[in-house]
Amino acid sequence: MEKIYIIRFVLFIIMSFISFNPVHAMKESPNVEKFAQNGYKYDTFSTQEGRNISIIFIKHGSIAIDIDNYLVYIDPVSMFGNDFSVLPKADLILVTHEHQDHLDAKTISTLSTESTKVMTSRAVAEKIKAEPLSVGQRVDNKQGNFIFVTMPAYNITEGHLDFHPKSRGDVGFVISVDGFRIYVAGDTEDIPEMAQLADDDIDVAFLPVNQPFTMTPEQAIHAIEMIKPHIVYPYHFGQTDLTPIVNAFAGSDVDIRLRALE
Repeated sequence: MEKIYIIRFVLFIIMSFISFNPVHAMKESPNVEKFAQNGYKYDTFSTQEGRNISIIFIKHGSIAIDIDNYLVYIDPVSMFGNDFSVLPKADLILVTHEHQDHLDAKTISTLSTESTKVMTSRAVAEKIKAEPLSVGQRVDNKQGNFIFVTMPAYNITEGHLDFHPKSRGDVGFVISVDGFRIYVAGDTEDIPEMAQLADDDIDVAFLPVNQPFTMTPEQAIHAIEMIKPHIVYPYHFGQTDLTPIVNAFAGSDVDIRLRALE
């Protein structure tokens, strides 16, 4: 009899734990499920308001961000073998600058519907049908219920200034969803404007690491020290050895995550 009471007590404790401490997987959106079905990896985060943000790693400078089934593509290009015809259509497409590994008019057309909005740097908007963005511009996206601000993106190393001249107005993006902030830098070096982001509490930063066009690992380390993000995804890195970045922040509060974004 005593054994029965003990068993019942143990079962009560277990059921109480399950009831008051539910552990459940975040339900992914249909968009994210479709990416997964086509072999794309992603990481999912939850905002303070309980909304899901999934970041999908496509290739090089191409990523997608799903915000509760509102889908944003940044710099989608097919030159690295990605078949965008099998991927979900875009609600919003953002383009940082005009280089062919960031601007692909055909892919933009493939991903677009009548309701898709395309927003780009001013130089890109002169080449395709898109809404131009200026450096430092704030956009309130009411449909997706988030905001983003454009950041400058340019070279500062002597001899490399013509790759991404400051005067052209190339952009990066700081996307904020319920206070969860994602910085997608675009093609840039460790420009002084990055220091302004230290007060913004950046949760996730995508930083390009491949000279001569963007940053060296040492410059990326400096950028991380300026921005102070919680998570960093090096991207647009080609054949660059990222070990120095990983080693520089080993055991620190900065989580360096390596994905297939060469």
